[in-house]
Amino acid sequence: MDDFTSTVSQKFNFCPMVHAEIDEDKGKKVIIIEVKEAPKHQKPIYDKNAGPLKGGYKRVGATDVRLNDQDVHRFYIERLGAPDAQFMEETTLDDIDPNTIAVFRALRRQLKPDAPELNFSDAELLRSYNLINLKSGNLMVAGLLLFGKEKIIKRYFPSMRLDIIRIKSKEWGKDKDPFLSRDLNGNLLNLRAMALDLLDRFFLIPFCYGETNERIEENAHRRILREALTNLLMHQNYYHKSPAQVRIYNDRLEFYNPGYSLKNPSLFGSPGSELRNPLIASVFYDIGWAETKGTGLKTAIEYLRKEKLPLPEYINDTKNDTFTLILPHPFTQITPQVTPQVTPQVSEQVEIMDRTAITLEFCRSPKSLKEIMEFLGLKDRKHFMQRILNPLLESGLLRRTIPDKPRSRFQKYVSVVDKE
Repeated sequence: MDDFTSTVSQKFNFCPMVHAEIDEDKGKKVIIIEVKEAPKHQKPIYDKNAGPLKGGYKRVGATDVRLNDQDVHRFYIERLGAPDAQFMEETTLDDIDPNTIAVFRALRRQLKPDAPELNFSDAELLRSYNLINLKSGNLMVAGLLLFGKEKIIKRYFPSMRLDIIRIKSKEWGKDKDPFLSRDLNGNLLNLRAMALDLLDRFFLIPFCYGETNERIEENAHRRILREALTNLLMHQNYYHKSPAQVRIYNDRLEFYNPGYSLKNPSLFGSPGSELRNPLIASVFYDIGWAETKGTGLKTAIEYLRKEKLPLPEYINDTKNDTFTLILPHPFTQITPQVTPQVTPQVSEQVEIMDRTAITLEFCRSPKSLKEIMEFLGLKDRKHFMQRILNPLLESGLLRRTIPDKPRSRFQKYVSVVDKE
């Protein structure tokens, strides 16, 4: 019986609730196997080697019928059965991080100063977004993931993590740079801010001035980067056993999402969204991190086309329940024809990308210009100022400790964290 239960637990994406025992009937031994209905947040249960469409079935009368797209879709979007709408037993309001609630209020006020929920207490605020079970007082999955304390999230979702990985090659291998890679933990509001801060360090956004002379620090690449990160956090399957990852290769970024896309990638250019986590999405919408009509990715792609930057590609793996968005680096566009002349340009861009990120990590505590150059192994002061230091200062990612005296011999430089 133990072997049977063990085999079942390894075969499916979730272990069905199986009770097996040996009994006697008219003097003969019989095996009784009872399979209980799975909780809504675990449906559909399917053969993990085949995926939900080929390895999942539903019972129609006395017949087993293979699941289709609509069946799988229904399991994920049913309001009460949504993965993020399950309540977490033994959780309470004490498991909410008050600082994160304050961050949400600030973001909401910035977008809509007269929003009525801004006048609610913390408990009322969470109830207004259906993040608390009204009967038990337990937190919903979405409430814990959005606003929970890190140690509580780890207790219930041990795989919930976002890895930022710098791989110094074009292929997955042993070239991970531990100095530039980070394993991020915490709730979703904090994770997004930390991840954007780290990614900004690799891709400096040159500023420009708009029609009303306001300073604009945005371009199509950062827009799609931000959209991909938001989608990764909003549409993730948080019951998956692997963490989300952003992999930074020499030629591209990969946003690896545990949880395949419910919307067919061929339809990403059209409005409309297929939500795995509707409660999380609702909060993201209200602070301006997502668009209500599901047009965020479509708009970001249009900006890429307008600025003639490379477009993303997608791998939607329904069998293994994963989704990967592949975004080429903006500077790879300079190589439409692979020629020896342009290869050094790309190599230089990759080198600058790493050096800027390393500089910002090194300058978490104030450092002098001499200390930074020695750390990077550079001797050409003019080159360092033009290609690394000045762009970091102009982008707002690095600041002077004595801003009113730029040439002071006591001048040091320190990273600006959580820019957004």
